[in-house]
Amino acid sequence: MVEMLEKSNRYLRLRNNQGKNVCVVREVYRREDIPCLSEQCLTNCKSNIEENTGLLPSDVTHYVVPDPQVAKEFLEIFENRKIRGIIFTQTAAHSIQHDGGRRLYNRLRTMVRDRRQGCVIFHNEFQTYAYSEREPGKSLTDWHNSLTYKTADWYFNHLAASVPIVMITKNEQFIHDFGHKTPNLFVLNMKDYLEGFWKEVIPDVTSLYESLSEISLSKNKDTEFTSYLPMEILTNGIKCGKYIQGHLQVNRNNASHEAFIRRSKIDLTVDSGSDILIPGMVARNRAVHGDLVVIEIIAKSDWLSPSGNIHEPSVEIGDGDKIKTPKTNTSSILPTGKVVGILQRNWREYVACFSQDEETGRGDKKAGKVLVIPWDYRIPKIRISTRQIDSLQDHRILVRIDSWEVDSMYPNGHFVRSLGKIGDLETEVASILVENDLRVPPFSEAQLKELPIDTEQYPWKMTDEEIECRRDLRESHLIFSIDPKGCEDVDDTLSVRRLSNGNLELGVHIADVTYFVRPGSLTDIEAQNRSTTVYLADRRYDMLPAVLSSNLCSLISGVDRYAVSVIWELTSDYEVINTWYGRTVIRSQYKLFYELAQAVHDGIVDAEIVRNIPELHNLWGEELEIRLNELKDSIDMLMMVARGLKTRRVASGALELESVEVQVQLSETKSVENLNPKQSLEIHDTIAECMIFANHWVAKKITETFPNKALLRHHPLPKDEQFGNLRSCAASLGFKINTNSNKQLAESLDLCVDDNDPVVNKLLRSLATQAMSNAAYFCTGCLARDQFFHYGLALDVYTHFTSPIRRYADVIVHRQLLAAVGNKHEVKSKLPTSTHLDEISQHINKKHRSSQYAQRESQELFQCLYFRGRGTEDENCIVDAVIFQLRDNGVFTFIPRYGIKGPVYLRNKDGLVVHISNEDDIEWTGGDLIKHDTYVEVNSILGQQKYHLLQHITVKLSLQDSWAHASSLRLELYSNKPQRKEQDSMNDVAKQQKASMIEEVSMEAVEKRLQLESYDLGDNFTSLKQQYGQSTNSMYTLFEELKENS
Repeated sequence: MVEMLEKSNRYLRLRNNQGKNVCVVREVYRREDIPCLSEQCLTNCKSNIEENTGLLPSDVTHYVVPDPQVAKEFLEIFENRKIRGIIFTQTAAHSIQHDGGRRLYNRLRTMVRDRRQGCVIFHNEFQTYAYSEREPGKSLTDWHNSLTYKTADWYFNHLAASVPIVMITKNEQFIHDFGHKTPNLFVLNMKDYLEGFWKEVIPDVTSLYESLSEISLSKNKDTEFTSYLPMEILTNGIKCGKYIQGHLQVNRNNASHEAFIRRSKIDLTVDSGSDILIPGMVARNRAVHGDLVVIEIIAKSDWLSPSGNIHEPSVEIGDGDKIKTPKTNTSSILPTGKVVGILQRNWREYVACFSQDEETGRGDKKAGKVLVIPWDYRIPKIRISTRQIDSLQDHRILVRIDSWEVDSMYPNGHFVRSLGKIGDLETEVASILVENDLRVPPFSEAQLKELPIDTEQYPWKMTDEEIECRRDLRESHLIFSIDPKGCEDVDDTLSVRRLSNGNLELGVHIADVTYFVRPGSLTDIEAQNRSTTVYLADRRYDMLPAVLSSNLCSLISGVDRYAVSVIWELTSDYEVINTWYGRTVIRSQYKLFYELAQAVHDGIVDAEIVRNIPELHNLWGEELEIRLNELKDSIDMLMMVARGLKTRRVASGALELESVEVQVQLSETKSVENLNPKQSLEIHDTIAECMIFANHWVAKKITETFPNKALLRHHPLPKDEQFGNLRSCAASLGFKINTNSNKQLAESLDLCVDDNDPVVNKLLRSLATQAMSNAAYFCTGCLARDQFFHYGLALDVYTHFTSPIRRYADVIVHRQLLAAVGNKHEVKSKLPTSTHLDEISQHINKKHRSSQYAQRESQELFQCLYFRGRGTEDENCIVDAVIFQLRDNGVFTFIPRYGIKGPVYLRNKDGLVVHISNEDDIEWTGGDLIKHDTYVEVNSILGQQKYHLLQHITVKLSLQDSWAHASSLRLELYSNKPQRKEQDSMNDVAKQQKASMIEEVSMEAVEKRLQLESYDLGDNFTSLKQQYGQSTNSMYTLFEELKENS
């Protein structure tokens, strides 16, 4: 039987490619078999659904159908993952798209694509019984209400009343007329719905509803902002080159005065640089940091230069137009412009707080309107409406921006929820996560149900069928891991051995995450959304649930695990003869940490090795000696191979760069005990080199098999102007930096060695790192082949394969590699398309950057906690610093002891300059400051003093608390000479003597164990040992306790 289709015409007003509005007539055919997209469906309409399409869940108490107005105004409430079973009509989706804007519509699409949300868009306008034409004279709102109710009624009957349906509308008359028409088909307003269903489950939902409901426009007629140009004019202006588009980047340290637009290459002209300066708030014209804006270049005679001063961060609007940057340095003048339109708002949730002033933010407190100060200096104050001002006065809160009208000095927004009291550790950590757009909720029950169970009662076991499909390395290879101490998510292990033909075999064995995480599963969706494990100073937020990240996928020692391995056969010159890729079964024999592996290579005594490796504790005599020698040989051979591989790569131009990593040492109560810059060891380079080698060869394999849809990592060429500060620092000591190629840059850095100051080379390499462009993931089908290279590593192709537990990019690469080698579990047709992979790579890049920023801000938070309560004369606050950048009113310095960088003022806000006497007394007096290429000259009535690049000075650290923003450290000049180093030689001698005594006793104990032979002592050996064996309170134990306490 052929189904009859109902035909009608639909009239639309659209904008064409030329920006003109046109009327379009489209034919619409309605039918009865539109799928309901519900797991509760009793018919076969699910047969028309594509694979991996999200469905309405069956484990909810009801389905909710918001009308278009409610969907548009309260979409933020529906985004809460606890509210599931939402049916958005096609009519509501169109209304959001055309009236709510692109950003709101994209949020709706994201909700629907995320299967965890359990929401769908139902195409009611194509369903015969869920649609009716708009009658003449009927208002748009009434027609929308009618369509929404028809959809709710259709679902109610289609599902045979098995699920209650709730329609939500703001039309009280409609609620009165239809609210009790059909049992279990409810019509409610938003307030009643939230209070009846969700008030207990989501406590903050009422406050969010009130905030969204009470949004009103607060206007100020004194602004100088101008209206944006029509979209048609903006589009045509961009095409003809009159206007330029780009993302607005506000200078955090000079937020009221400076913002920039980074132009693409097609926008560049011969006489201009890549940045365009947007000076002051009026020129910014209501654009917010991150917005995609359209700008107009002003007359060249009015171009300005960026400020050369060190600035304290500021957020006051208006001041940016009173103080214009003087054009003193004509060489640094930039093209200058003003914002004339917005193409896309990139507003998000912002952390903010109320002002400490009695006049709370100069707002109308009685009406609930108040200005809040965002945590991010780059965001202007936001006017919100809330009735909770008094109770939230000392809280950090979340707010959203809703609009910024042309006659309003501040944007208007609404209160979302509270994060907690200002100063509480959990509040500050939550603020860091929100500001970096990192969402790390607990893993849902549905996600955990997908994963294997591994408990004492129900232990997880490998299957014989799976083992037969893999290469078994458990008995043939000595496999071990080397990670930071205390690491739980061990995703990489190594093996190395000499073959019978004299060649070497190197193996990198990575956790087989893809065996447990199937494409399209809820765990996979969540991992893709998170994209990375977030490491903070005192905690981590895993990308995968703990049963995988810390258990089944963690390659801990002594346990059989599934892995994906890359194994090379190498000549004595480290040439690759053969490469094998595939799934394996492994058993790691040792779980080592970096410091121990390095010490083993350096030749520490066997006693220390045994004491630090639990896997050796139960071995004796000859067996222990054999195992120790095998481990030593493997580590030595691994480091030798890594040196050879690195030598070959460095010869091709690879850079050895320096980044400062600070380890925060915490007590059991999470108080900060010390800040320790990470010690650089050769073993770090060894492991890194093996991982680089594996990533490179996997990249070669997947690029060869999937030339248009492989996921690689690109490190572009740095811009030459970014090396200016590096060149100046090197020149101050007579060194020259050549940046024509990565090889020449590497050779230049190798020559920048000061025998009297080891900090120089490390600092110069750190500055070279800062000058680099950011590496990013990309799809090979979306970038020219000659751009695939990785500049810093000097490799033609590169990817990430070695950390699938903590990086989603590696999960994708594993799937591509296994498909490339013909693994039966990985089907090539199920891999992402080029377009889809490009979208995923952009998302991963964003999350990766956010995670790095959050990690850095977390370390800065704990740095501040470390210095809180310390007096200014505390010995930990008076430290040595090295000057690495010159500014018009001071210098930037690096503190080697803590790995901290920050400004030191030589001229204060009152215009006075600093002078330091021979006795290190500091005096601020009248004078001037002149910046030269390699030094700053301070002239005062007391004399002349100079501060050179790479000069050591002494600074004083103090905590600068902030109510509205993150606290920071303040660096003040203490002396223009290096810090005096006073060593307590007596203490050093005492520590050395104690260490020698402990080492000698421990060595004798283990040597005795090595001399013992393992005999069969009979079944009663255990009882005899208890009766006659050494007591627990032995001298050896006492010495061990002495060592632990030293």
